[in-house]
Amino acid sequence: MRWRRFWQRKLRDEDLSREVDSYLAHELDDNLARGMSPEDARYAALRKFGNPTYVREVVFEMNSLNSLDAAWQDVKYGLRQLRLKPAFALATILSLALGIGANTAVFTLVDQILLRLLPVHNPRELAQLQVEGGRFGSNDGDNGHTFSYPTYLALRDRNTVFAGLTGQRIVEASLVGKDRSEMISIGMVAGNYFKVLGVEAYLGRLLASEDNKTRNSNPVAVLQYDFWRNRFSGAPDILGSTIRLNGAPFTIIGVSAPGFEGTDVGLPAQVWVPVMMKPTLFPNWDELDDERSSWFYLFGRLKPGVTLEQAQAAMRVLYRQRQQEELNGQFFQKFPNARPAFLRQNFTLIPAARGQSALRLRFERPLIVLQWLVGIVLVIACVNVANLLLARGAAREREVAIRGALGASRSKLIRQLFIESLILASAGGVAGLFVGNWLTRGLVYFLPYDPANVTLSTTPDLRVLVFTAAVTLLTALFFGLAPALQGARVPPGVTLKEEAGSIASGHGQVRLRKIFVTIQVGLSCLLLVGAGLFARTLDNLRHVNLGFNVQNVVMFGVKPATVYTDGHKLQMYRSLIENLATVSGVKAVGASRMRLLTGGEWDSGITIPGVEPQAGDQHVWSYFNAITPGYFQALDIPIQAGRDLSWRDWGGSRRLCLVNQVLVHDYLGANPVGRRMAQGEKRDPDTEIIGVVGNTRYEDVRGSIPRQTFVALDSKIHYLEGVTVYARVQGDPQQIMPLLRAQVRHVDANLVVSDMRTLNEQVNMRLSNERMLSFLSIAFALLATVLAVVGLHGVLAFVVVHRTREIGIRVALGAGQSGVIRLVLGEMLLAILLGIAGGVTAALLCGRFVETQLFGMKAADPLILLMSVGVVSVASAAAALIPAWRASRIDPIDALRYE
Repeated sequence: MRWRRFWQRKLRDEDLSREVDSYLAHELDDNLARGMSPEDARYAALRKFGNPTYVREVVFEMNSLNSLDAAWQDVKYGLRQLRLKPAFALATILSLALGIGANTAVFTLVDQILLRLLPVHNPRELAQLQVEGGRFGSNDGDNGHTFSYPTYLALRDRNTVFAGLTGQRIVEASLVGKDRSEMISIGMVAGNYFKVLGVEAYLGRLLASEDNKTRNSNPVAVLQYDFWRNRFSGAPDILGSTIRLNGAPFTIIGVSAPGFEGTDVGLPAQVWVPVMMKPTLFPNWDELDDERSSWFYLFGRLKPGVTLEQAQAAMRVLYRQRQQEELNGQFFQKFPNARPAFLRQNFTLIPAARGQSALRLRFERPLIVLQWLVGIVLVIACVNVANLLLARGAAREREVAIRGALGASRSKLIRQLFIESLILASAGGVAGLFVGNWLTRGLVYFLPYDPANVTLSTTPDLRVLVFTAAVTLLTALFFGLAPALQGARVPPGVTLKEEAGSIASGHGQVRLRKIFVTIQVGLSCLLLVGAGLFARTLDNLRHVNLGFNVQNVVMFGVKPATVYTDGHKLQMYRSLIENLATVSGVKAVGASRMRLLTGGEWDSGITIPGVEPQAGDQHVWSYFNAITPGYFQALDIPIQAGRDLSWRDWGGSRRLCLVNQVLVHDYLGANPVGRRMAQGEKRDPDTEIIGVVGNTRYEDVRGSIPRQTFVALDSKIHYLEGVTVYARVQGDPQQIMPLLRAQVRHVDANLVVSDMRTLNEQVNMRLSNERMLSFLSIAFALLATVLAVVGLHGVLAFVVVHRTREIGIRVALGAGQSGVIRLVLGEMLLAILLGIAGGVTAALLCGRFVETQLFGMKAADPLILLMSVGVVSVASAAAALIPAWRASRIDPIDALRYE
């Protein structure tokens, strides 16, 4: 009884584990040194001091009260075991680090571009306005979310469902400083912009409705927090100072709260100004009173209790009333045929909690595809690690059996083995964070934007850390549970009948590992098919005939840092082109209003006497670009008929243009030179066609070649700010770029040069989606194939080891080397074939999802399928032949002695 009371008193002690370990330290150390688990070691030590039955109850209660201590002992034991096998631990951690790191990298971009909410007050209350069905007038934006400023005012003042309706437009403007001039992004916003969004000021105050009441009356500006820190060194006395935007002075009245960069995700506004200052910033682009000019993006905050559906129903009625008012305007009086199409516009509200983003529109589908790809890679890595753990479990059968014979329960064995898996997964997760950070930096440089202007963080934040932790835990469950359950099944009798037990357990492990190999082979085949599709798509796009020669062409933007009159600006651009042509190494130089292959476009209806719209078109139309002489020579675009523009044509009374062959084919017939046309719907065409040029791509590499009209970049062009210069050079373009910059400064010190690169680099930027998908899918597919090959090799090596005696007997009875090789290869043939069949089937089913990312081919491309199957088959055969060849060389005498 005294002994019982002694242990009961011990159990009541809060620091029980420390006292017991101290009291029985010698016995515990000896038992642990023999390889016992912590629980078994403690039980064996306690057994010397009392009734074994009661000691079991004491140990059970002690484990219940000290579960954390027991878990910690298991962790220490697991670390000791892994330290004894460093090669195994390193291979496992590396496999997991690659899989988890790839998932972390892609999720970092998915989170910031696709998932993250705006850092504003209750972002889920925000809605964005959009209208589908085209624009009737001019449009400067994405042709879906833009509205005229008069329409904004009408909707803002009359609606009953929004607590506030605001608008913004992000544009580029020059910031003139003492040390340098640069192009920055500015947000022209309504006065209630910050109030509606619920953004606070960090310094000073933000824009208010009073700042935006009258035209050009309040030249005030708010700085974005990071821009203030980086450009102005976070100067606290910045309030009240003056900056010059497009040459006009603006007074700084505040700095926005940290983290807020505007409603364009990834492309921040660095300065915000009242939209009523637009005529000051862009004298040639006023249009504040033009109801037929769409350029303003609108956001609203729903009133409490109002759902998005209710708000949409009410706003549709209000928008229809606004349409009826616009029908009385001059445009529809002049073009009554446009009324039915205008009234067919579809007004909707869309959730705006995540803001709007050009990055999201372009990269949403590729990022989702990549997230699935890296998920598959992680599954393959987990399966590979599970195979390694099964192999290690086979080597530890004797240890596990002895521990089971000494009284360790199956649940304790499973817990110990799973904790080892959890340790490996945790180490792989930590390493994956570093791998993911490195991969994220590479992914950002695939984006078609200057990394200095794209605010995508590559440093993992709390959301990324939580994601990585969740993936790590799921990974541990995925690859650790099955080996733990399998490893704990070893019967205690294995210590007495080791050979029979090994064979029995070996058959069970082989079946499970074959299933794992089938999964790996199938997923590897799926990834190889995807890699082949994306790689061939990229190759097809790179061989598209653009219509111009991209080699040795330098392109860059030029814009005055101050506001010039149209006459001065055109004179300066002519002087610039003529002076750049004198730079050493420059063969030809020209400029255009619209930059090629950036997704931007300038299109308009046209009038050609006797020409009617084609089927499916509402009106006769064409894409436009305004160019200088030398443009076609710089891009090596052939003139098929007529002549080119020359400087003699500048300033004349006639409007001149050239058209491409597609426009000639669609509208003009045989010889269009000398015919007249007009931009817009005019009864008296005022532009003469003087030439026909070859077909060229315009805003994209994909799609069909559009109709194009090239007009002179002269005083007849509306809203001319900056131009893009194209210079064909001889020699290395990188060496000539500094000469071009110097010549621009020599012509006019107020000119700002931006985005200087080669035309070939511009094409690659336009193909950034395809390059990213191609490069990463190939890398992931190769990694998956290597992991599958390793898994297959490991399984066959395991089979050979466990069938050594059988193979030796077969050889002794006369089996030849070829027969042994066929025997070993036959073990995995079915698993490989099932994996390939499953991979091809999955590729065909998933092909519909990636069809929009392909070009010049179908997802079920037979050549890609055959090549992928061939690569998997050859890799599998190579992995299987080595163990099979070794098996064929087994000495029968040694095999019969094998235990």
